Amino acid sequence: MNIGEWIEKRAFTHPDREFLKDGERVESNRAFNERVNRTARALQNLDIVKGERLALLMGNTSEFLEIFFACAKTGAILVPVNYRLAGPEIEYILRDSAPRGLVYAAEFTEKAAPLKDSNLGIRHWIRHGGDSLPGESLLADLTATESDGEPSPMEEVTPEDPLFIMYTSGTTGDPKGAVLTHGNILFGAVHSLIGYGVNRTYRSLVVAPLFHIGALAASVTPVIYAGGSVVLSGFFNASEVLLTIVRERINYMFAVPVMFQLMSDTPEWAGADLSHVHFFISGGAPIPLPVIRKYQDEKGIGFVQGYALTETGRLTSLDLEDAVRKAGSVGKEVFHVRLRIVDDQDRDVAPGEPGEIVVRGPNVFAGYWRKPKETAEAKKGGWFRTGDMGRRDEDGFLYIIGRKVEMIISSGENIYPAEVERAIQSLPAVKEAAAVGMPDPKRGEVVAAFVLLREGEAVTEEEILAGLQGKIAPFKMPKRVFFVDSFPRNPGGKILKRILQKRLREG
Repeated sequence: MNIGEWIEKRAFTHPDREFLKDGERVESNRAFNERVNRTARALQNLDIVKGERLALLMGNTSEFLEIFFACAKTGAILVPVNYRLAGPEIEYILRDSAPRGLVYAAEFTEKAAPLKDSNLGIRHWIRHGGDSLPGESLLADLTATESDGEPSPMEEVTPEDPLFIMYTSGTTGDPKGAVLTHGNILFGAVHSLIGYGVNRTYRSLVVAPLFHIGALAASVTPVIYAGGSVVLSGFFNASEVLLTIVRERINYMFAVPVMFQLMSDTPEWAGADLSHVHFFISGGAPIPLPVIRKYQDEKGIGFVQGYALTETGRLTSLDLEDAVRKAGSVGKEVFHVRLRIVDDQDRDVAPGEPGEIVVRGPNVFAGYWRKPKETAEAKKGGWFRTGDMGRRDEDGFLYIIGRKVEMIISSGENIYPAEVERAIQSLPAVKEAAAVGMPDPKRGEVVAAFVLLREGEAVTEEEILAGLQGKIAPFKMPKRVFFVDSFPRNPGGKILKRILQKRLREG
């Protein structure tokens, strides 16, 4: 069974049960399936069929999920695009994935419009909301006259087929498209049912953006597989999210730690009845122990934490009963995952010793889109090399201690330093730059940049930041810029970033 068939099965077995709520709009299993079918047929008419890519630049709406499941039914491959990215970053993803069509929400017109002049080879520009522009179609017009009967894929869609391509910075400066299959997402859902007890009574609040693996793999697909329902929102206001949890009697929500911290700081926190919440899922960065204690002591709610990657979905889980006792750990590997910690010779290390985390399991991605060399390196020996360093304690709990690569993770967003450095070094006054992660109490990490100016140049931190506007996404922008006369280097001339980070720690 492919992921799209979940929707058909739900409509057949329990047609009148709630599938989702999006604002005031409520869709039953039957009604949602009919909308998915009309969308699937419209895409087929545009030759967006099995193996073809469809890019999606949208927020958390019912239409996002309708397109997601429509592609799943027909075998088309979805490419969710992070709408927080800058124009050149979006253009790179579209050029690399070569989609046949792009669906974008009207609110992102300013980002989508310039892309039309970039010779990306996109044949179908589809707009959701507002009025159509020249050379475009409206999503509503395309689906309005289609039958709501089940579409007939040109080829069978199996669990081994690609479901979506999600871009991640990975281990090189340029983003890579991680190809996730139907089977990968199926086993991610299975792990949630086994580990969390998600069932058909559960309601999940989706506030994390749907272009992220956390939203699709933790907030949406497990509860849909279990027969439950989703409430779509966004995290624009902590008070409103808290009130939504209470009003909709939400049972669980996935979010990054800063979101939970902001909710607990709202005026509505003290009076909020959260007795219906079974647990919250925190991911993207370690959650501070004071936040865990506040939810546990004041609301009786525990956190399920874990370790996940775009390429794998969730790999480990720290269960509710261990959240305080093993604070700082990401738990133990989930049921179908094998996890090892190895040294540079691929030998297992002893408990307490650091090493690279390597994993194997049915939730591990198929590979990087059109990058066979990088895929082979990442999956050398049949184990996926995460690039993360970890250790186990005597009880088998995993602790993440660093990264072989120099990725910066800020509020769940992956930031590769090379992307930031290239943008800074494009400024005329800059000779060289180095970006490192700087600890931040809310985001886990933020970017700090060390800048070496060209001889005779004089610019301020504010001028550097102003020059970066539009070159990189706002979440990649440095929060501090430090000017240096020289960089610490190894004998080969490489900048020693660990020394720069030490300088940050020492003030």
